[in-house]
Amino acid sequence: MWDDLNKEVYDIINKAIIDRYESIYIVNAGTNAYKTYYESKVYSKLHIRKSGADFFAALRVFIPKAIFEDDRNYVWQMLDKSRILEETKGDTIYAFNYRINMDGKTVYHQLRIVRASIGGEDHILMGVCNVDDIMRREDEHRNQLLSLRQREKNHLEAILASAAGYIEANLTKNEMIEFSPLSSSMFDSVSQLPDISRVSYSEFESWFCENCVADHQLKYREISNRDYLLSCFEKGEKRASVLFSARISNGALQPCRKVFYLYRDDLSSEIMAFCIIYDLTSQQKRELELENLEEELKLSRIRNSTGQMKPHFLYNALGSIQEILLDDPAYASELIGDFTKHLRSCVRALSSDDPIRFSSELENIKAYVNIEKMRFGKKLKVVYDTPTVDFAVVPLSIQPLVENAVRHGIYQRGAAGGTVTVSTAEDNGYYTVSVSDNGVGFDVEAFRKASESGATDSTGLKNIIFRMEKMMGAAVDIRSTPGVGTVVTVKIPKGGAKDAHDNS
Repeated sequence: MWDDLNKEVYDIINKAIIDRYESIYIVNAGTNAYKTYYESKVYSKLHIRKSGADFFAALRVFIPKAIFEDDRNYVWQMLDKSRILEETKGDTIYAFNYRINMDGKTVYHQLRIVRASIGGEDHILMGVCNVDDIMRREDEHRNQLLSLRQREKNHLEAILASAAGYIEANLTKNEMIEFSPLSSSMFDSVSQLPDISRVSYSEFESWFCENCVADHQLKYREISNRDYLLSCFEKGEKRASVLFSARISNGALQPCRKVFYLYRDDLSSEIMAFCIIYDLTSQQKRELELENLEEELKLSRIRNSTGQMKPHFLYNALGSIQEILLDDPAYASELIGDFTKHLRSCVRALSSDDPIRFSSELENIKAYVNIEKMRFGKKLKVVYDTPTVDFAVVPLSIQPLVENAVRHGIYQRGAAGGTVTVSTAEDNGYYTVSVSDNGVGFDVEAFRKASESGATDSTGLKNIIFRMEKMMGAAVDIRSTPGVGTVVTVKIPKGGAKDAHDNS
């Protein structure tokens, strides 16, 4: 019957003996006949009989031959058949440890015993494990884990070496987990740090922006926004970063970069963020300076293109004024005044980026609209809802948005024409300028992808946005629906464009 013990025996053995074993015995509980089902090379050196008619009789030879002298009586008592049958009732594993003399050494072993029915008969299965070997392997595994944890600790320390602080948060639940300010210089000037157990992630980031971020606040709020980070993760973007300057304890500005590492927690499946705030090193500062120089060069090029009147506009305007000069000299005189005012704004934008009052920019917008109305007539209607005009903007920053609305929104509707609305508002530390139209509209996402791939030319719009972001700290939001119209909203932080000059 022993040769027929295949998968059934293996299943029972695997259930009874979890660790690596040295020897496995199968004993018929009724007849006491036994067989050594498995024996390792090391254990075979004990020269124990592999089978026999009576396992318990064979113990009289085995115990004195292999068991350490001080443990022999103990093993004899533990291997009493009646005791084994009692201890293994109900699928219970019966186990005990003892010492064996092996190659002149004393080695701890463990005997594990379980009962099972095989071929309709009651059997006792015994597995011998080398406990010393198990403990050695457990120690090796433990040491490997400790080494891995130490490496992880070293890596984390290296990552945080140049950090001013780090933040851990649960974005799914909008909860703060940890906030550690590692650099006191950034936080010395802060009167009181928030209690993270009482604030949400969104509330903490709002506090951080107000108390620690000295510039690029609008961009900081955009990148650190919980909904933005969650959308980044869903799109497969596992990292986001933002540059800003922090006002440190001595009043100076320290260039910083905050990096958001996004991941999904294995247990809860919730989206987490580990954020590190870096003090930029000297090399990074030089790279930032180079980046700023490149941006300044780009701004200079944009300034040149912004200040240039488009030839077709110039020719069309002068041609139209010439046509009505004899029929309506008074109207022609007004248009020449508007044309001169618009020309002066273009020249000013070409020569300087000094901020001006929005009221001056609005005058230029009206001058431009009056010239366009000369050509469009009643097809073009412009509404001005501007209760707030006393704030600073970069010259020729809003007018191009109105021009886009007229030329790419209303003009494309043909004879139906349409309306452009220019509105302003003041709220929560920001000035808002909105330019909307009920023109043809467009698919913003499709336009973005096409411009990124180079399939369409979006240089003009991208230049406008780049200039407002860099020179006013503004955030530009574009929303459009094909067949309905477009709304462009510009949020300018108070103080974003300083030292405005009213030199219209």
